[in-house]
Amino acid sequence: MSSPIVAPLLSRRELLLAAASVPLAACSQTPTLELVRDTMAVTLGTGDGYPRTRQQVEDTPYAQLGVRIGRGSRGIMVLSQQQGDELQWLSANRIMLSVIHSRIVKTVGLPTDLTGSQSFGPDLLQQYDHTRPDRPLERLRRSVDAGTRFGISVTSDFTIEGTETITILDQTVETMRVREDFQSSDRQWRQTNRYWLSLRSALAWRSVQHVTPGQPPLELEVLKRPA
Repeated sequence: MSSPIVAPLLSRRELLLAAASVPLAACSQTPTLELVRDTMAVTLGTGDGYPRTRQQVEDTPYAQLGVRIGRGSRGIMVLSQQQGDELQWLSANRIMLSVIHSRIVKTVGLPTDLTGSQSFGPDLLQQYDHTRPDRPLERLRRSVDAGTRFGISVTSDFTIEGTETITILDQTVETMRVREDFQSSDRQWRQTNRYWLSLRSALAWRSVQHVTPGQPPLELEVLKRPA
């Protein structure tokens, strides 16, 4: 099965329509958003390119997230709402990602959705102290619901790989690269995630995350951070 494509940037009108239709995404094929076109929309990027320039991103008033599924083309999602630490990002074709402290905790619209994620203990992405990179990194245990599988027990170990300068849509950022090696209790799901954390906070400017078994990873890049 081919990976879904993250659609171009939503207008504010599209965003409201999409937010209302997200719960129906899995059971309804009604092309609601096909009836509304953003007059500023452009074609999807190809390969490593985004469908917008840095200036176009900066000129828009809302936070934006670059997303790529596996080796697919890059698209842009916008922040639809924020509830405490949870950010909900939305695409024009009704894919939704819920993110807490840079970790994806729920998805809607993927072939196999992450329907639940619970952490037991501190998550490095929430507590990492860039001023103390030698601080021991605690093992993280999580319970994950994916598709028809519930309560998958996952254990993560973190490794600080060092500083790295990255470029996101012509913007250069100094980061600390962190590797997360995780495996399920039955060892049937074992992968590596990576996060490029800000040297000033725990924000992950870029991440590559495997969210459910058997699916390609999601690559996220913060194009315009929430205010």
